[in-house]
Amino acid sequence: MKKVGILVVVSMLILGMFIFADNVKYGGVVNLGGSAPTYMAANFNPFLLFSGAADPGTVFVYEPLMYVNPLNGAVTPLLGTAYQWKDNNLKMVVTIRKGVKWNDGVPFTPEDVVFTFNLIKKYPALDANGIWSDISGLQSVEASGDDVVFTFSKPDTPMDYYILRNTRIVPEHVWSTVEDPTTYINADNPVGTGPFLRTNYSVSNNTEYFSKNPNYWWQGRPYIDGIRMIGNVSNEAAFLQMLKGETDENDIAIADPMRTWINKDPQNNLMFWPTYSSNILLMNDAKTPFNNATFRKALSLAIDKKLLEDRAYWGTGGYDISQTQIIPAQRSEWYDTNLASEDAYLNSYNPTEAQKLLESVGYKKNSAGVLVGPDGKTLPTFNILVGTGWTDFITMAQNISQELKSIGINTTIVQQSYSTYMTLLMTGNFDMVILNGTPQIGPNPFNAYYSEFYPGFSAPLGQSAISDYSRYTNSDITKALNDFMASSDPSVQRQAMYTIEKVLLDDLPMIVLTNRTGFDLYSQKTFVGWPTIENPYSNGWNTDGIDMELVVLNIHLK
Repeated sequence: MKKVGILVVVSMLILGMFIFADNVKYGGVVNLGGSAPTYMAANFNPFLLFSGAADPGTVFVYEPLMYVNPLNGAVTPLLGTAYQWKDNNLKMVVTIRKGVKWNDGVPFTPEDVVFTFNLIKKYPALDANGIWSDISGLQSVEASGDDVVFTFSKPDTPMDYYILRNTRIVPEHVWSTVEDPTTYINADNPVGTGPFLRTNYSVSNNTEYFSKNPNYWWQGRPYIDGIRMIGNVSNEAAFLQMLKGETDENDIAIADPMRTWINKDPQNNLMFWPTYSSNILLMNDAKTPFNNATFRKALSLAIDKKLLEDRAYWGTGGYDISQTQIIPAQRSEWYDTNLASEDAYLNSYNPTEAQKLLESVGYKKNSAGVLVGPDGKTLPTFNILVGTGWTDFITMAQNISQELKSIGINTTIVQQSYSTYMTLLMTGNFDMVILNGTPQIGPNPFNAYYSEFYPGFSAPLGQSAISDYSRYTNSDITKALNDFMASSDPSVQRQAMYTIEKVLLDDLPMIVLTNRTGFDLYSQKTFVGWPTIENPYSNGWNTDGIDMELVVLNIHLK
């Protein structure tokens, strides 16, 4: 995200929202579908949100310092009003908002922020984002007047995303008395600064209620009076509720959404399926022949990516993919347009060209139509790993298997449970695998590249890699990642990304198959102001779900 002019950007965001507030109708209780409270409602610990063990409704009660939109990097100030990197990017100074109270009436202070970050330092199990990890270099968090100062042993500017957006601030006067915050369920009357109070929940009825916080610091917000969350046992049951008008929102993947949802009521039924990542074919770089860049490029040319999008997602993800993995919303700032021709070439479907590339590195078909390598040996049948029941990935694997067979490569599709799938992925016990290619989303490509290619996340075959599952590393990528982390200058950071993009196209360590989108469905029969592709002010329930606070602050009665 940009650091230059951050104060101006923040002011403009606030002004725009308050202008909008003059023309809205207040009141109403919005019905949100989604995750079933049966297994979450009893646990309201905001530190466990990223692990999936806590109620997603914590985002309505607990706030971060700022909201950073992972789709486009736009910043909305919340408990922090501004931030700045200083001392050669060894200190990040965040100005804390004045006049805020916890929902029990106690004043919110910078000391609460300091306490929160030191709490997750003391209890590493709460540090889901690795803020205090050895890799981050964060050394201390201290209050200084109205500011909180984060001091690092080495520059790590991308950490601002996790500090500002991904950490929920808790009250010291409550949590300092908690004996073990790693097991604290925080179920009764949770104390936060957010726009809503958690007033009631019922595990047996799969329902949960939130009422407006009358003392919320953001004047005029929220517009709605409350939230009712409704759990379900299946996507089918949740979608039926949407069709019946019993819920106003749900985050569910449905088949052919234009036909089954939008066309049912084009005036009121909305879908917000923004591209936030890519689905990729990951090849094991520690194994022959996948350690050959020309071989990998041949595979890419042999795969009809438009067909994959149509068959797996009915075209809803669009066809504007990039082998750099940069999503459409971030390309204007982060994509090197000089690479566009090569990118388009690698995205194209050209099995004839694929065959020529294979022959150029010694792979030719035998009389049975199977590739024989330069060593004279017939290629074995390779596995394509997918998760059991993952219909989109299974559909893609079936198509890829057929297309690779046409160029002489035989494959078998292997479906595994999620736990086994991840074990095989992390230990490198696979040939090819289809997966969501971005373990970490963020406001720029760094987060994906760092998790996928930083050497510290790799491991030899048989040992568990943290996130570099392909085992591919490159010295130019490593240097560019380090250059990015050391700088807060957008031009320096942009050039670092350009360097990585070129390596990705030159070496193609992974093949982007389709865009990966969110799956939010909205009804505007009762409430309007939902995020849209044209106005993606929030990422909604999509990805990690912490973006929903902005949604409930913006929606209002029709």
